[in-house]
Amino acid sequence: MKLKVLSFALATGIVFGVVLFLVTLMISLQGGGGHLYLMHRVCPGYMASVGGSFLGLIYGFIYGFVFAAVLAWIYNAIGGSKT
Repeated sequence: MKLKVLSFALATGIVFGVVLFLVTLMISLQGGGGHLYLMHRVCPGYMASVGGSFLGLIYGFIYGFVFAAVLAWIYNAIGGSKT
């Protein structure tokens, strides 16, 4: 079975974005932030705050989309059947 690259990438991007949004929001509301310090090095402008959770939503979507698109493309090239 071949994967639909765009559909798979959109679904994964949305899930990654929402998860990063929720995790950042929960940690920032609890007063934490040290857990997500390294994300600031990977994602410029990101911080463990309410505003940072919206930026995390965007970064999560982008990273999830690209990861899933590459994964689906490789799957289709190697293992996806023609039917």
